Order: sequence, then structure tokens, then C-alpha cells
Amino acid sequence: MAGKARRLIGQPINPQTGQEPLTYPWYHEWGRVNRGFTPEELLRRMPEIVKLARRGENIYYTPLSEQKHHILIDDMSPEKVMQLQKDGFKPAVFLESSPDNYQCILTFPKCHGIFDRDIGNRLTVILNKRYGDPKLSGAVHPHRAPGFENRKPTHERKDGTFSRVSLSYAVRQECQKALIEARKIEQALATAQQQRERQANLLPSIAAQGTASLQQAYFKHWVDIREHLTIEDFSRVDAMIALRLRSNGHTQPEVEETIRACAPAIRERRAGRNWQRYAERTAAYAFGYAGDRDMERNTRYRELWRRVEGEDGAEQRTRMRF
Repeated sequence: MAGKARRLIGQPINPQTGQEPLTYPWYHEWGRVNRGFTPEELLRRMPEIVKLARRGENIYYTPLSEQKHHILIDDMSPEKVMQLQKDGFKPAVFLESSPDNYQCILTFPKCHGIFDRDIGNRLTVILNKRYGDPKLSGAVHPHRAPGFENRKPTHERKDGTFSRVSLSYAVRQECQKALIEARKIEQALATAQQQRERQANLLPSIAAQGTASLQQAYFKHWVDIREHLTIEDFSRVDAMIALRLRSNGHTQPEVEETIRACAPAIRERRAGRNWQRYAERTAAYAFGYAGDRDMERNTRYRELWRRVEGEDGAEQRTRMRF
């Protein structure tokens, strides 16, 4: 199972709605959604899983481990399967999820540093863009369970049946090539972190004038967004503002401090939240991979965002939505 993962989550997915059912005690048993089942525990639940499959549910497994990454490469053609191996990657598992369409799992040790999650997520994106599904992201990801039907409507046969997911290959091994790529990502993340820390040390404290200016910028963006969107999710608004501030040349420590100082002011209820941690997460988004992606997606708006802050005397507000 998934290259001998220590624990797994067994997930039934309705093929029509794409949603997990809400009322299966074996799946939603307290703590198990996060902790998972051992392979032995999952085997004992197999009669219940089979009943779900007979009802028409798709069955997935999500491998979990504290020691290793289990990265999924999805939607692979036979040619990409061959190319992956030619490039030196050694998968622990190949699944034929539908005729001539494959899923692959690469297993390798975690680095056990502060960047572990980012490393897994970034490598998942890189490898799926190169060999599989370019839209897939997230290192902890479900794969189809072998032996069960792939009930995706596009795979329905003329007689109303569906092909079964087959286990093409499985071996208990770690992929050294994936580990090397992970170490490269770790080094890049560490270098970027050091650069940010050096930059922060150059500004041991944001000057009062600079703080006031940044807080003014926050509220200018807040007013601009509020004019064009119905505000339902304040966290989304803060993420938008953080990205705009980054685009306008402000550093991550500056953005973090601005979010911490200003975010409570736009909310009616301010209690019950650790604003420092909230600001750290919001700034980390804006300066992380997701922020890089969203900066690229919104390139055409960046000049308008600059004008919202009133740089060069221009106080025009954007008429575009971010």
C-alpha cells in the first residue's frame, strides 16, 4: 500500500458530486482523518469499504508518514512513465488508474527541517508539471485504490461497467533522485530565508514614519477592494493586500508587521486570534510559491496596485478585481 506507508486514510468519493460522504464512522472516526489507519486496521475495515464501492463510490488511499514523503504524480501517459524512469526516478508504486493512464508514487525521506512541507509541495508541483497533471499540488494527496473501479463518468463503458484500477508495479524502495531534488529545494529555501533575515536585520525596527506610511497603504488597498468586491472573507482580503504590498516593493517583514497592526481594525470581532501568527502566515503566502503564482497571474494589475498607494502622486484606484 503506497510503498509501505505507515498509515493511510481510506477515502470514499462520490463520482457524481466529487464529495466525501459525511456519515461513515469508519472514515470519520475521531482523529482518524488526520491520523489515518495502519494497513492492518484498514484491512479490517475492508468489508465496509467494499460496500461503499458497490454503492458506486470511488475509493482512494492517502499515504501518511512522519518520516517519509509519498509524492503522487497523476495522469501519466505511458510515454511519461518511461521518461520518468529514464530521468533516474525510481517509483515505489505504479497504478493503472484507467486504460493507458497511470499514477505513480515516489517515496523518499523527509529532511526534518522547517521547510519539510514546502519541499514536498514544491517537488509535487515540479514533477507533475514535468510528467503528469500540471494542476496537481500538495504532497499529501490521495491516489486511487487498486482493485476498485474508476467510476469517473468519462471512463464508463458502453455496457455501463467501469475499468478497475490495477497495481502495475510495487516495490519497497526510496527514490534517491527525488531526495536529491528535495535537497536542492531545501537549499534554495534556506538561501531565500537567509536573505530575508539579512534584509530584516538591516531594518531592525520599522521607523515610525515608515510604519505609518505602510498602514496608510493597507487601508488604501482595503478601501479599493471594498469598492469592487462584497467582503465575506477578511482573510482573503488580507491575502490580497499582502500580495499588493509585495508587488509594490515592500519586504516580507514589513508586510507581516502591517498585517499584524491593521488586520484587526477591519473586523468587528477581534478576540480569539493570535494576530502575530496570522500575520506570519499571510505574509508567508504572499512571498511563497502561491504568491509567486498569483503575482504572475495578476501581472497586468501591478501598475494599478502601485497607483492605489499613491506613488508618484497618482492616487488613482484600480477598477480591476484581484
